Amino acid sequence: MPQRWLNALWLGKPRRQPRQRLVRYFDCTWMSAWGQERARVSSLSPTGCYIESRFSVPPAGEVVRELTIALPSGQVKLHGTVIDAMSGVGFAVRFNELDTKSRERLSALIDIARRLTPEDRWGRAAVT
Repeated sequence: MPQRWLNALWLGKPRRQPRQRLVRYFDCTWMSAWGQERARVSSLSPTGCYIESRFSVPPAGEVVRELTIALPSGQVKLHGTVIDAMSGVGFAVRFNELDTKSRERLSALIDIARRLTPEDRWGRAAVT
């Protein structure tokens, strides 16, 4: 039912491709005007992420250089532009000029996470 409602908002035009987004926490570091900041990513996709940062939030439009996200398969280094920011909460980043290898790593991580069963995700048997 929600999909029908959303399609009505898009005037019946279905999305070309479903969004690939992983809602999980990953540690990250990024370079601010004051130096290296530690934060965490709470939402990750092949095109961008949301970084939760209570202390330092760059304004919308600022380029974030040297963004490093710690994935289970190792670190990935990215850079992007802040598209939305909320002081004391965090900011959304759209990745710029993402190389093919990094995009494939992010897409593979999201694809694997989507296929996991609840037992795989939490490491214990599901309660029946």
